[in-house]
Amino acid sequence: MIILESVSDPMSPESVELQAAILNSQPAFNLMVLHKKFITPEEIREENKQNLEEMGEKMLLIVEKGKPIGIITYLPSHPGDKHCWIGLFVLHHGCAGRGIGSIALNALERRLRQENAAQVRLAAQLENLAGAAFWQKNGYSIVKSTQDQRGNEVDVYEKPLL
Repeated sequence: MIILESVSDPMSPESVELQAAILNSQPAFNLMVLHKKFITPEEIREENKQNLEEMGEKMLLIVEKGKPIGIITYLPSHPGDKHCWIGLFVLHHGCAGRGIGSIALNALERRLRQENAAQVRLAAQLENLAGAAFWQKNGYSIVKSTQDQRGNEVDVYEKPLL
């Protein structure tokens, strides 16, 4: 069974260590997004400070049989466009390709509907072909192409929830 658990203290040493283990199991993803294969705990803390504390993003763990195997962050209402945005959706490399991502995404979408999100958006790097296939398979459509805050070329995907 796959469940989503809220992360009460994403800045704690244990939480940062877990985030690093999951994120660094996906060096190709890190390379696409951050232009480096591995992320340090200090970089994770800095990213968390900016996104979670300053922007109000929420962090969830994807948990299978009591073991955290993935991370989701989302912003309930982006200050720029007021849309709900998924900031991060990543599974530990060893758990990819088993349908867990789609199950976790369905759980996230249920949660967002309960929070009255009418639609959800996300940005995916153009070279992330596996990510593009995943989002399209799960009903997301490209609404525009742009650059993210790091200068990466991205497609913005959206899915209506209500």
